[in-house]
Amino acid sequence: MKDAFSKVYGRFQSPWSKVFGPALTPRTYLRAFHLTMMFPLGIGYFIALVTALSIGGAMIWTIIGPLVLIPTLFLTRWAGDAEAWAVRRVAQIELRRPPTAIERGQPARSQVWTRIIDPSTWTGLVYLFGQFPIGIATFTIIVTVYSVAGSFTIAPLIFKLGGVLEFDAWRRFDTPLEGVPLIPIGILSFFLAAHVISVASALHALWARIMLGSRARTIPQVPLSEGPSIEPDGGQTVSASPVETAVEKWAPGDLPDAIESLTAREKEVLALIARGYFNAEIAEAFVVSEGTVKTHVKSLLAKLGLRDRTQASSFAYETGFVRPRSVDGEEHPIPISRRRAGG
Repeated sequence: MKDAFSKVYGRFQSPWSKVFGPALTPRTYLRAFHLTMMFPLGIGYFIALVTALSIGGAMIWTIIGPLVLIPTLFLTRWAGDAEAWAVRRVAQIELRRPPTAIERGQPARSQVWTRIIDPSTWTGLVYLFGQFPIGIATFTIIVTVYSVAGSFTIAPLIFKLGGVLEFDAWRRFDTPLEGVPLIPIGILSFFLAAHVISVASALHALWARIMLGSRARTIPQVPLSEGPSIEPDGGQTVSASPVETAVEKWAPGDLPDAIESLTAREKEVLALIARGYFNAEIAEAFVVSEGTVKTHVKSLLAKLGLRDRTQASSFAYETGFVRPRSVDGEEHPIPISRRRAGG
């Protein structure tokens, strides 16, 4: 949350600039436009999702149901990508989307299942549904605040044209002269509106980061058996030093038969599980969806005859597949701000 609010007020140094600066910054009105557009977009999302889910759910036992629901899952992902892009540009915050690449060679049925078990699919769906009530609230607030500010600012002109302003039954304004004292109130309301928009935009950015952003805190180095490598921001592949790799290079025949039965990717996932990384972080390292990682975890647990990740981690250390690190060999994960090429 601090990051979202620092983008609004952090650029202003003095107290006076923090009070009046947002109203004089063009980005505030870009934020207002973004918040206002959430209303029609939210209606569109709501109608489209309710229609698709209703038709698909009602006909789930026929061929029409899957033909409606499956494309909907993929379309919601793309809509989430577009929403995340808009929030990044408007709120100027880091909002890293979880990768969605699927392992090559997977049949279509496995790809659909991977999308279903990927948490980002459902958090994105909740976000798109939430745009409808949030859009109504932000649209109402913005229109109300600016209507009041505009009416007070041009109150003398409104009264001259025959308009009146009544506060219940105790006060009535209807002459241009009576409208003059309302002008300062209208101007101050504009400055207040800028703060309302800034706060609403920052809160929405926080909501978007929770629902659309990656859950990974760090990105581990990928332990490749055929020669570890990392890809920095520039996209160039460079050799990784022993400090940057999660495990030693694996030689055929050096590992227990159970581990030898794993695929190369399953071995890599097992190594990162033993290092304490979560599925979201492993997904970031391999630039695949979290659902794909879940599939690999389920497969390697079945092959090794293990119950859960804790047992898998213990097994990896007990068999010597992963060696405890010395002080000099401490692993240095990539900060979340770094993005692997192609992510």
